[in-house]
Amino acid sequence: MDIKRILLPEQMETDEALYYRRSDGVSVLESGALACPQDAEIDFHTYFNSFSTGKWKKYTVLEQVELAVRIQGNFCISLRYHWLEKGTVRTKVLTEANISSEKSKQFIFHFGDNRNNGTFSFLCRSMRDGSVFLGGKYFAEHLVPVNLDINLAADICTFRKEAYVERNMRVLKKAILENPESPLYRHLYVFISDNAGTLNPAIADGEYIRIAPSRNVGGVGGFTRGIIEAKALQKARDISHVLLMDDDAVLEPAALETNYIFLSLLKPEYKDYLLGGAILRQDRPYMQYESGAQWNRGDILALRHFLDLRQPENLLLNEQETETAEYTGWWYTCIPLNVIENDNLPLPLFIHRDDVEYGLRIGKKKFIFLNGICVWHEAFENKMAGPLEYYDIRNLAIVNAVHFPDYGAKEFKRLLFKWASGNIARYRYKYVDLNIRGVEDFLKGVDWFKNQEPEALHKELAALNYQTKPKSEYIGYKGITEEDYNWEALTAEENFRQVSKVRKFAQILSMNGYFLPAKKKKAMVVPPYNNIYQTFRVEEVVFTDAAGNSVLTKRSLKEFFTSYRKLFAVFKLIDQEYETAKKSYREHYKELTSMSFWHQYLNQ
Repeated sequence: MDIKRILLPEQMETDEALYYRRSDGVSVLESGALACPQDAEIDFHTYFNSFSTGKWKKYTVLEQVELAVRIQGNFCISLRYHWLEKGTVRTKVLTEANISSEKSKQFIFHFGDNRNNGTFSFLCRSMRDGSVFLGGKYFAEHLVPVNLDINLAADICTFRKEAYVERNMRVLKKAILENPESPLYRHLYVFISDNAGTLNPAIADGEYIRIAPSRNVGGVGGFTRGIIEAKALQKARDISHVLLMDDDAVLEPAALETNYIFLSLLKPEYKDYLLGGAILRQDRPYMQYESGAQWNRGDILALRHFLDLRQPENLLLNEQETETAEYTGWWYTCIPLNVIENDNLPLPLFIHRDDVEYGLRIGKKKFIFLNGICVWHEAFENKMAGPLEYYDIRNLAIVNAVHFPDYGAKEFKRLLFKWASGNIARYRYKYVDLNIRGVEDFLKGVDWFKNQEPEALHKELAALNYQTKPKSEYIGYKGITEEDYNWEALTAEENFRQVSKVRKFAQILSMNGYFLPAKKKKAMVVPPYNNIYQTFRVEEVVFTDAAGNSVLTKRSLKEFFTSYRKLFAVFKLIDQEYETAKKSYREHYKELTSMSFWHQYLNQ
């Protein structure tokens, strides 16, 4: 049984070091094969091509794994086992063998029993000029699937992201849906909820790709529509899992194949576990943004945050399970359908925190993550927040009302003060208004929430937001140059490091320079979520995203005092109404998670 292919991309769209590390002189052929001069090395201890021996042993019935490599020429193949010991990478060579063939030929090697932790990998050293590594796979000779009814329904929600969806469907068709060589061939269905009704219907084939024009009730509405479609076909198509995926994420199709094979070998005691995918940054495709997260009552902790996956020690950090995930993002979340009952669908939170709430409710801290199962996505801190400043606060309060009955008004006010103060420090006074509106709407209770019109509300919130302008509008304004818009420089890690404690304390005392004269007359260009201490005594700030869409904010003492006056006023309202609102959500949220509610909500 083939377990995992050795990936040799024909075209490298991400970062080569995620697949292999090659020494000087190794060239990539058009097919993706690697041609080597004598003594050149190719190391496959990488994110996609190493083998997570500890996790496969723990979660699946796979006891031993073997390696097949196809070569032409002469290589020395070295099988290796890697583990972390007190933060240091340890490597043991399991076996080495010289192989030679004048024609393309496959050779087999045995790693032996799986280990309790760490990774297996292999290294190829060319023994003569012109040797070519053609491919390989991890496999198990005497193994058959123990779960024969594994079929995945990929659930994609989209709103005016036609180009992204069409690209991903082309990739899936080529690699899986129309490829009989793929282990996932005829085991993958795709349900696309088109919230804008703008997708070209020719994308669908009616059999394995379906498009459902859907009422725009946010991302959660589209994803729930996909879950309902999957459950409707659960028996007819033997659909076992629904895979929630972002429309604008970039896929490595092999991740879905590994997902499928892993589930087909899963031990019975883990059948209710969710399989989560890591999110890697598109602008730095080697950088892992998150692999699971902890909610912490709203003080989110991204697990395995900002790991450079080119580094072997970080691959092995990913293998460790010392921290328990409380949820995983819906950019890639594979959920067994048997844990989703007709009265246990997501809450209609429109966007943001919907994955948190559902992860807490059905995940129950049962999550599995594997190196190589991931998507690439634009980093969230690189996006303009806009109306999300409303949803993040409102939905945070709803999630905590449902899941944490001891979360009270005092704790909520403390979080709100910190959140709004961050916006005030960035001169984003409209965001403060959106934060406060989120609080006010939460305090209206579950009856208001149940009856509000989500699309109309979203349009209203958008009208309260800043309107972006292209960067060309600001080139030349207050000394701003094209160079100031260098996105790599703006998002370099050093720009987000905390300042010294002494400087931080001094800046806090002066409210980040609000009560001091401006130090610089030049406007400062920063990414959407900059380190606020960098803008100390800066009069005007231009926030920009990767595409150059920009918003200008200006320091204003009048707006400073107005924002805090509004904030303290809503604190009084929280003291009066929070407990009543919290109780209403906790006691009645199940009315909003039933199949009958969702059919009505989606106008089905």
